[in-house]
Amino acid sequence: MPVLSLVLSWALLGLLVGALALAARLKPVSWGGRGWLCLLALGLASALVGGLLGFWLLGRLFSSAAALWVAVLVLCLPRLADVLRIRRASRH
Repeated sequence: MPVLSLVLSWALLGLLVGALALAARLKPVSWGGRGWLCLLALGLASALVGGLLGFWLLGRLFSSAAALWVAVLVLCLPRLADVLRIRRASRH
């Protein structure tokens, strides 16, 4: 049961970070109208992967922190890639 509660907390963290990324307007413009759903799913998946990696590498105590930081880093990457693509296109 404790592992199930950890997985549920990682999922909630991922959805919360995804919602905060939406509020911060980190959704790339190129994703279109359903991009908000993709951003939430990306937050959920990255938090679950980060939590599992944290559980495996760091232990039960630090797995939630690992899930949180992996989700934050992964959700910043699409916007960063979009900004870099726009800057590269405007130079040429």
